[in-house]
Amino acid sequence: MNLTLQSIPSPLISEILVDSQLDGVVLDTEHGYFNNETLFSCIQVVTLLKKKCFVRFTDLNKQLIRMCLDAGIDGIIFSTVETYEQGLEMIKYCTYPTHGGVRGSALVRENKYGDLEIGKKRPILIGQVETKKAVDNLTSLLQCDFDYFVLGPYDLSASLGCTAQWDSPLYNSYLDKINITIPKNRLGAFLPSKKDMDRFLSTESTRPGLLIWGLDVDFIKQGIKNIKLI
Repeated sequence: MNLTLQSIPSPLISEILVDSQLDGVVLDTEHGYFNNETLFSCIQVVTLLKKKCFVRFTDLNKQLIRMCLDAGIDGIIFSTVETYEQGLEMIKYCTYPTHGGVRGSALVRENKYGDLEIGKKRPILIGQVETKKAVDNLTSLLQCDFDYFVLGPYDLSASLGCTAQWDSPLYNSYLDKINITIPKNRLGAFLPSKKDMDRFLSTESTRPGLLIWGLDVDFIKQGIKNIKLI
């Protein structure tokens, strides 16, 4: 699955991003600028255009998460999951009792206000591994029922004291541990740099199951930079 990050709170940006070969978009409430209305509007655009819609959260914000799930998103990325107990709480809150969770039911956009089966859909749930503590706890984290675990390279390098130093031996030792420990079909990666692209995409056999390509702001910046003035 191939996604990209959206931080600009505009349905027009959502429309442009999904008009591509990508499978969908991650609406980023961690570093983005969304309010409830713009978030809901972007969810509508992505889902109506039949692409996957994910939202990234920094924590278990129960009101906002429920709103997004009710709006019909396909999945959630939880930033900075560090322990089994933390991951289990996140998963249980987002899943209906049918799937072992505690999520309540209602007539909402997700089920077309009662036209579809209520209380059955299970979202795709993703834990982000982006700290030293998370990598040290990988074995127990893998026992959580996350569909994917996504590497957060910038925050991981920062937690190791080598922010964005992609050649750092310490950072690369932790990256190796992630690659060795997490099965490729459950591994996801942000691709912020050419080095990370080369590392994850060197061969098809090592390609992760989930890739998140770039960021809307960066796409715009690169487009502007490529303009050749006469």
